[in-house]
Amino acid sequence: MLQDEYELLLKRTVEVAPEWLKSDIEDILNKEGRHAGVSYVISQLHDRYSFSFRHILSAINFSDEWTVVSRERLSFIDNNIEVIVALYDDHKGKIGKIL
Repeated sequence: MLQDEYELLLKRTVEVAPEWLKSDIEDILNKEGRHAGVSYVISQLHDRYSFSFRHILSAINFSDEWTVVSRERLSFIDNNIEVIVALYDDHKGKIGKIL
């Protein structure tokens, strides 16, 4: 695959990226400010969907919905790092234009 084809494919992938991912990245960057790097954003995404108090509460309520959602989202995060980097760069570019 040529570089031009890769860039076009990545651009299209970013356009159809899930809304939850876009909003999570935006939330993390808005919370942490301009100094958050892409590795920090990926780490925070993993922390949001890794085993946590939410899993315990959903188990108490006999619901496995959060477990399924978090597992799917962690899988998406792990398999689409370059999309996360592109969304990060896109959001950082928007912040740079505002400032």
